[in-house]
Amino acid sequence: MLRFIKNGFLYLAIILLTFVSFNVESASAAEEADYEEGVTNLNNTPENSAIIGSRLTKPEIGWKRYDGSNPKIIIGDKTLYSTHTHGMFYNGSTSFFTKNNTAKLTFNGTKIRLISAIWSARSKSIEVSIDGQVVDTFSQNIDKLNINEGQKVVYEKNNLSPGTHMIVLKNLDTASFFEIDAIDVDGYLLSENENPDVQSITLDRNTLELLEGSQDKLIATTTPDTAKVIWTSSDESIATVDQNGNVTAIREGQAIITATIENTDISATSTVIVKKPDNAFSNAILSITMVNGITKEYDVTNTVLNNYLNWFESAQGTSTFKFSKTISPYKKVTEYIVHDKIASFEVREY
Repeated sequence: MLRFIKNGFLYLAIILLTFVSFNVESASAAEEADYEEGVTNLNNTPENSAIIGSRLTKPEIGWKRYDGSNPKIIIGDKTLYSTHTHGMFYNGSTSFFTKNNTAKLTFNGTKIRLISAIWSARSKSIEVSIDGQVVDTFSQNIDKLNINEGQKVVYEKNNLSPGTHMIVLKNLDTASFFEIDAIDVDGYLLSENENPDVQSITLDRNTLELLEGSQDKLIATTTPDTAKVIWTSSDESIATVDQNGNVTAIREGQAIITATIENTDISATSTVIVKKPDNAFSNAILSITMVNGITKEYDVTNTVLNNYLNWFESAQGTSTFKFSKTISPYKKVTEYIVHDKIASFEVREY
């Protein structure tokens, strides 16, 4: 009986372990990205270097690549659509759109590239609409050169305003199909009727006052809280800011610190006012020894100290200098020091 109970616990443990393993694997699969992120540039250049006609088998740095069969690319007429497999295509297959068929996609970002093969069996005229306006036409057609080279940049659009854009590609060539092997964007594709997360940014202070050479930190709050913030200063000769929001005062003046959500025009600002240090508020201990041996001490500002030194150099005889002295939080007294009663004095700054 005991052996049976032990075996029962063993079987139960195996079942639970299998269930947990299955759920972990399912969660990992659900979280898997549907794009490939660029980690190198074409020919390993420091900056993006691919141009129209370049063979680009991987996205460049700052770009994400989506396969042409991605369900976020909406097919206008599925009866005029097919796929074709070949080793020259991205992930081994590509999407064909014939006659007047269209492909629609929505992305958040500022630039987009269309990746496909270029040869004589492709469309000579593909219309590009962005946000409801026809902006371009391009061709995927060329003589049969490098027929086995796919994954070429056939179209690129840069410098779109930061935000969400709808792209519609329409085949105007009724004799040939156009191809979408892959789509590269600097942001991310959205599903049909999907809206990107509402984005916003605020700073913890609208103004920031600093003395020359000092530093303080501005804190940005974003929606969503995973948004990347880009920090800039309107005048780095007055105040600089690093990418963590740390502001350093350089010289007297005003500068605008701007925090912007990456790949958007959503931003917040803070005015930094840089001032010169005011030495009038520096403190020192003035210790005065009288001719009768009594020593008097006064906690003075730099302004009072300078006034005393000027008085001592020019005064004589029974000329007096007035000091205000705090005895307690509720009591202040005024003392007068006679010039010819002073034996010596010293200043201790702090």
